[in-house]
Parts: sequence; C-alpha cells; structure tokens
Amino acid sequence: MMNKKHVRFTFIKQKIKTVLLAVLMVVCGTKLFSQTTDEYTMKAIAFEKLALFVTWPASTLKNNHSQEFVIAVLGQNPFGDILENIYKNKKIKDKKVKIVYVKKLQQLPECQILFISKTDSEKLQKILDDLKGKPILTISDTEGFAQAGCFINYYLNENKLRFEINQKAMQNAGFTIDYRLLRVSKILNPT
Repeated sequence: MMNKKHVRFTFIKQKIKTVLLAVLMVVCGTKLFSQTTDEYTMKAIAFEKLALFVTWPASTLKNNHSQEFVIAVLGQNPFGDILENIYKNKKIKDKKVKIVYVKKLQQLPECQILFISKTDSEKLQKILDDLKGKPILTISDTEGFAQAGCFINYYLNENKLRFEINQKAMQNAGFTIDYRLLRVSKILNPT
C-alpha cells in the first residue's frame, strides 16, 4: 500500500514538473519587450522556474536551517524593485524568498542564488574563484560568463529569453540538473 502511494506521489510530482517546465518555456518564449513585461521581469520570474529543475548539493539541504531562500544580486541592480514585487508572497523550495543586494562579494550573506551583474572578466574570475565549493547557483546575463564558469547565463535570441548552462561546472559543484531543463538550454561543457 505504501509503495503504491509513493509511486503515485512520484508520478504526480513529475507531472507537475513537466507542466512547470512548459510554463517556463511559454514565459521565456514570449516576446520580452511587450507592454506588460520587460526583459528583467522575465529574468526575475525565471529564477523560480529554474530552481524547480535544479537540485542543490545534498549537504546544503541538511545544513541549511534557514526558513528563507535567498536571492542575492551582486553589483549594479538591473532589476529595480521587480524582484521584491514578484517574490513578496512566493516561496522557492518551500521557503519564503528574501532578496539581498550587495556591491562587494565580501558583503554576500548565505544565499542559494547569486545573480552576477555585468562586470569585467577579471573581476568575474575572482568572484567565481571565491565562490568555488559553495552551494550557490550563479546566474548572469552577460555574454561569455557561462563559458567562464558561471552556472547559468541568460541570453536573448530573437527577443526570447534563453539559457546557457555550464553543465560541467554545475555538476562539479554538486548540483543536479533535471534533464528537461537541459533539453531546452544551450549546454556548455557537457559531461
């Protein structure tokens, strides 16, 4: 009896993930520059959707007793107040979302997602070196950042939001990526 419930729960969970991926693709596949949405609104919404298809390293879940899922923005804030507006009543991974803005890496609190604003490649490499071994999903929207080691990079293709994923870097850091996300992304450094 318990086994049937577990199988049914797993099946339902997989169906929900499939539906959410379809929603992610519809959201990201729509024209970004319409009257009601803009580029950074779509990027902000994508944080939640991406988190559904990424599993953080197991040790992170055991050691993280915080009731908050922290999204940090490092450097210039291109989002304005979009992140606060979107996440004020939402949860990611069953945790209330907290948004943090920092100018320097030394100010970075414990977080699950770090959006790295445009910076020069020299600074990016130092940031990534300092974060090495930490269970922080790094995301950016600057050309070449995923190739340099950032885990996920947003880019526009025909005014649609797309993703580059540095698969090897993510897996080396202990992250697991759902195959459905990989299927709809440009994969750099496949394993």
